[in-house]
Amino acid sequence: MKIIDIESKKGEKVFGYIDMFEYPHGTIEKLPICIVEGLEEGPVFLLTGNIHGDELHGLVALQEIIQEINPTKVKGTVIIIPSLNPAGLLVLKRSPFYTQSDPNRLWPNPKPKKEPKLKYDDVYDENLDSEKHPDIQEIFYTKFAQILPEVDYFIDLHCHAIRSLPFSYLDRVYYDEKKEGEKEQSEELYEKNKNLVEAYGLTLVLEGPPKHYFDDKLHRSTIGSFVNKFRKPGFTVELGASGYVDIDIVKIAKTGIWNVLKHTGMIEGELEKIESVAVLNDTLWREIIIRSSTSGFYIPLVKCGEIVEKGDPIFEIRDIFGNIKETIIAVERGTILGMWDDVCCYPNSELAVYLVENTIDVVLPWEYEKKDEEEKKE
Repeated sequence: MKIIDIESKKGEKVFGYIDMFEYPHGTIEKLPICIVEGLEEGPVFLLTGNIHGDELHGLVALQEIIQEINPTKVKGTVIIIPSLNPAGLLVLKRSPFYTQSDPNRLWPNPKPKKEPKLKYDDVYDENLDSEKHPDIQEIFYTKFAQILPEVDYFIDLHCHAIRSLPFSYLDRVYYDEKKEGEKEQSEELYEKNKNLVEAYGLTLVLEGPPKHYFDDKLHRSTIGSFVNKFRKPGFTVELGASGYVDIDIVKIAKTGIWNVLKHTGMIEGELEKIESVAVLNDTLWREIIIRSSTSGFYIPLVKCGEIVEKGDPIFEIRDIFGNIKETIIAVERGTILGMWDDVCCYPNSELAVYLVENTIDVVLPWEYEKKDEEEKKE
């Protein structure tokens, strides 16, 4: 298999670097890559990590997978990129130092674009359109995405929040209502994705429903773009907090990777159950935000992953002397997924991500907004 200018060899691990772009002072930013091609034909599996430079568990897990994987035991090809953001890694920052853009929002846009009907045109419309003038990181990711049609499966490893329960994000799948059979194909793709996530072995959490998903440009995230543009199975893994390495979390990440390689028939063996962290399989979850209504110091009353019922107390907001100013209760049955790294809060501060039962379709049309009768007539 050839990726840009790096070619794999059967039964071997090939290491190399892909040129990303030239810095102003003349050196080249390079993307590290390892291609593991088995002796037998099989799927192509892409594993990536560290697209946010301070998220380290995926980086370390993929380093260890590279060292441990035996190409003579692999059916197919495993492509491993330990860091999708080498410049961010060097400074331990979410974004690389040469752009302020979130690198996980710069992949090819899968959503069909509707050109607006303009009453007035301007000769500089294109000049002022930021989408027609991508930054250097977006240019490279667009170039790299040219290999994605050859990829059959994709996992991108991230970190979430302090005290976060390790889990996997599953993207909702979108379809064009005007294309016959695309809804049914999307439903099949969603089931393949779900089976892959379940094989990995962590709690399954659905990415946000349409408004939040598109407002936050998650359809242009690494996996959001892959699933909805290239129509292949993939998902995102969230592995605890950023900025440090916990070897137990690395072990969890590796167990999941070996599981999906077994699930797809690329290596032999039985799937291993993850038991060192809570895995919540009793329902299909989605996220909401828990917020405070007053200033103070917020203290958790439950642990991440601990199931609580509607009305149960989950946080206290205290004043400087410890007096309780507010008790925050669970809005419905669910659990805290992750808490932010702080103790101070103000009105409307985000304290934690909370899981509730999903009630929104998992397969949706791109044009999800309600249309009034006049628009329908047009």
